[in-house]
Amino acid sequence: MNTLSKQLPIFTPDNEPYLGRESVYHFDQVILSCLEANAEIAAFTHKNKNELSDLQKAGCQLIPQGINLSLSIRELVRQGYLFAAAVLMRSLIERTATISYLHEKPEEITLWKNGWQYKERPSLAKMLATMNKEVDTKQAQEYAIPLIP
Repeated sequence: MNTLSKQLPIFTPDNEPYLGRESVYHFDQVILSCLEANAEIAAFTHKNKNELSDLQKAGCQLIPQGINLSLSIRELVRQGYLFAAAVLMRSLIERTATISYLHEKPEEITLWKNGWQYKERPSLAKMLATMNKEVDTKQAQEYAIPLIP
């Protein structure tokens, strides 16, 4: 039997190709922290769903989506599908930037409530600019442009 036929088609946590990488370890830790925090917050929001602000309601959609995307990215990295993981990074960044933008500009929550229509919502570069007060829109665009399909 040759070596190729002995290789498993699926990697497990014990034999994944990027096991031991510091960046992957830190990503795992962030995901665990987010899952724990979200479990607590979900219990609160389910109990108080009629009392949530519009921003909290948006967060109840965007944050779990971001966690799900993170888990998907992590599994793709585990299997060695780095390009597919990189493609999902845009979606994760968009959700992070959206909730940050809505937090910084609460008057824009009506855009969210109206369906966050493509031609009405701010660009990713504009939303990224609200995440760091020292970064101007031009610099944020430099981060966003490589992600545009």
